[in-house]
Amino acid sequence: MKKRLRWGSTLIGMTLCIATWQFSQGKGLYFQAWLAQGLLHTAWVRTQASGHQVKPWPWANTWPLARLLVPRLSVKQVVLSHTSDGMSAFALGHLDNSVLPGELGNSVLNVRYGTYFGFLKALELGDMLVLESLRSGRWHYQVSAIYIVDKTDTLLVEPSLNRRLTLVSCYLCTEEKDRRRYVVVADEVETMA
Repeated sequence: MKKRLRWGSTLIGMTLCIATWQFSQGKGLYFQAWLAQGLLHTAWVRTQASGHQVKPWPWANTWPLARLLVPRLSVKQVVLSHTSDGMSAFALGHLDNSVLPGELGNSVLNVRYGTYFGFLKALELGDMLVLESLRSGRWHYQVSAIYIVDKTDTLLVEPSLNRRLTLVSCYLCTEEKDRRRYVVVADEVETMA
C-alpha cells in the first residue's frame, strides 16, 4: 500500500513539473485566452441578467456591450467597451467615438489582428452577422463590402444614417509601419419573424 502512495505522489509531482514546464514554454498563453473567454462569457451573461455593467475581472476598466455571432463560422465574440487600453487582445472592441453596437448609425468594432483576424478574413460577402445588444435588442446584418484601405482613409468609419457594423483590423501587420487596414462593412437587414 505504501509503494502505491509513493508512485501516486511521484506521478502527481511529474505531472505538475510537466505542466509548469509547458506554461514556461508559452503554452500558458492558451490557458490565459481560454480563461479570459470564460470570464468574458460570464460577464456577458451577468450583464444581460442584471442590466448593470459587470467587469470580466476585478481590475478591468471595461465591460461587455454586445455579443457578435457569425452563424456560418460558429463564432461568438463579446464586444467590450473602452478597449483602447489593450483589452482588445481578449475580445472585439468598440471604438468609443462611434455609436453603441445596435444603435442607429455606424458602430465601429476593433478586431485584434493576431487573435481574431482569422474569423474576420473568413467572412465573405453575403455572410449574416447577428448582434445581441444590451440596450437595443438583437439585430441582423449582412456583409456588404470588404476593403483593404490605408489607415488614413476614414471614410468607412464615418457616421451613417443606417444601422451598420464596421469591423476594422490592421492588415498583415508584418511591420510596425504597416499602414493598411482590413475593413468589413455589414449593413442591417430586415429579418422574417
